[in-house]
Amino acid sequence: MRRKRGRTADVEEGESYYVSMTDMMVGVIFIFIIMLSYFAFEFRSTTAKLTTAKHPETAALLQTAANLTPKTADIEVDYKAQVLCVPEAALSETGQGAAGQRRCFAYSPPTQATAQTASAVDAQKLLMQSLDADLRDIHVPITGDPSSGALNFRADQLFVAGTATLSPDGQRIAGDVAQILMRRLPCLGYGVTAGANCESDGPKLAVANVISQTNFDVSSAEGQRAAALALQRAAVFHQALTVAQPDLATLRNAPAGQPGSQPLLRVASVGQSQEGASKVGDDQTVSIQFQMAP
Repeated sequence: MRRKRGRTADVEEGESYYVSMTDMMVGVIFIFIIMLSYFAFEFRSTTAKLTTAKHPETAALLQTAANLTPKTADIEVDYKAQVLCVPEAALSETGQGAAGQRRCFAYSPPTQATAQTASAVDAQKLLMQSLDADLRDIHVPITGDPSSGALNFRADQLFVAGTATLSPDGQRIAGDVAQILMRRLPCLGYGVTAGANCESDGPKLAVANVISQTNFDVSSAEGQRAAALALQRAAVFHQALTVAQPDLATLRNAPAGQPGSQPLLRVASVGQSQEGASKVGDDQTVSIQFQMAP
């Protein structure tokens, strides 16, 4: 009996040791995963900051420059050659440097066009974020990523199968989308009184295209009908938007009478020829694509 008890105790001690080692290894792996996740997050965050910065080189340098010290120095600039020179002494912490010696650097001057482009990009990003949030709040189904500059809707959620007739759900969606567009687009166009919170000299939209996209077999009669149906659906959805909110038809991309002035909300159709494409009306997408004026 004593021997059996001794063996049982040995087995229990071995199992206890094994469990302790397992717990320790799990803990080490868990800590490693946390550290890896942290560094991955920091890497992604830093990369995003650098790639979206207006001047990536400057942003990268500022990541390492933690002790910038203000200094007063006489600089010389050749705007034509885009060269900037500073006294050599200004580059030394103690002011050392040969008298009259300079250090020169090439630079790229800021341009008004660059600022306008950045402003337009920011305005479109804000527009798409606002439209996405507004539509999700009222449970309007959209597909894809709105940050690409388009609101995408599945055609089978809008239309009766194989036709350009809006279904009851499609009519409801068109009404909801039109209401949201009228909330956001007057600030970015002309012809409709904008709200008090709109910037009068802010970026404007060049066009908001209602587009129906489809794949079709151009060599078959069915493929040709699919292409025609896509254009009909874009026109019908456009009409439903302007019927629900008539002011959408009044919006323009420039003041009326100005050269190049066109309706802001227009119709387009995009198709890609493809052998063995699906049947008429299948896998079509109706989108509203937004493009800011340069």
